[in-house]
Formats: sequence, C-alpha cells, structure tokens
Amino acid sequence: MIKSMIKYLTLLILLPMTFSQCHNSRAKEQSEMKSIYIDNFKLIYFRKLLQSGFNNSEEVKTIIKFDRSGFTEHVLTEDDYHLIDSIVLLDNIKMTSDSVNRIGNVAEGAEGKHVLAFILNKLESTWLDSLARQRYKTSEVRNLYSQ
Repeated sequence: MIKSMIKYLTLLILLPMTFSQCHNSRAKEQSEMKSIYIDNFKLIYFRKLLQSGFNNSEEVKTIIKFDRSGFTEHVLTEDDYHLIDSIVLLDNIKMTSDSVNRIGNVAEGAEGKHVLAFILNKLESTWLDSLARQRYKTSEVRNLYSQ
C-alpha cells in the first residue's frame, strides 16, 4: 500500500513537471523563431534598400552575393517580401527627392543621395522593429511553433 502510494505521489509530482518542460521548450522555440523572423525581416529590408539606393549597381549586388548573413531557408512569407519591396520603393523615392532638394542648397560635395545615412536612420528607428513584430504576429510562420 505504501509503495503504491509513493509511486502515485511520484507520478503526481513528475507529470506536471514533464508538461511544464514541454511548455517551456515550446515557448523557447517560439521566442527563437520570433527573433529569427524579426532579424531576417530587417536584414532583407536592409539588403533591398541598399541595392535600391545604389541603383542596383553591380558592386552592391556582388557584396550582397558574397555576404553570408541571414538564413538558408526562407523565413518570411511572400506577403512580407511584397511589403518590403513596397516600403523600399517609397524609401528610394524619398532618397531621390531629398537628393534633388539638396542641389544648390548644401555645401559642395554633400549633394546627391545619402544612402548610407538614410539606411542607418531607418535601422536605428523603432518603426522597423515594430513593423516586423506586427508582421510576425499575423504571419503563418508563427503558427509553425504554436502546436
């Protein structure tokens, strides 16, 4: 009787711990996936804006081709890529417009596109992180680790 009671109590103690471990493991996987998704979203935005800002030059294409940053498998959805492309198009229009407005209004040598400064300002601001987090919340990728 005592042995069966000990087994029963042991089972009662270990069973919740097992489920807790599974839950913690799943939560950790979800957190890692979210981080990977957000980082990849920002990296793709950066690459595309860099290419667009420098008019798809062969030099930038070569740098991006040889860069090994990012992930080997696709993390973002097609909708994410379309959204990023749309934002990059608008940002490039803004950079071009700013460049035109600088003609004759700034010191010699400061005219033209300020691609790197523009990109740095975008990456330092919180809007890109917020957008990536919002996209993750509505993404199918999120559901991969919620089961």
